[in-house]
Amino acid sequence: MKKRFGVLRVLASVLKVLGIVVAAFAVLGGLGALIISIAGGNLWSSFGYDTNSGFLVGLVGSLGIVVFGVFNAVILYGYGELLMLFLSMEDNTFKTVKLLEDVIKDDQK
Repeated sequence: MKKRFGVLRVLASVLKVLGIVVAAFAVLGGLGALIISIAGGNLWSSFGYDTNSGFLVGLVGSLGIVVFGVFNAVILYGYGELLMLFLSMEDNTFKTVKLLEDVIKDDQK
């Protein structure tokens, strides 16, 4: 039987891939922010921090990037899985209706 709702299946796949990509960029962005905070404390002096507090701000910032990025990635991936769940429910309901229609036709004969 031909699968229905092809666009929703593609959208679910895109959301799942996008979730993985966002997670990868969040981890890379967090590592980049951590490396910048370790390598150059002078960068944070342009924002009004001294060298020691600049490192702490970079550390907290990199942790925040990773946490919020992974949170967003899980949400995106979850939406993709939710769409697949709804499509599976619709497919199973459709099959059940077809089966019941066949049973009713056999009973009427």
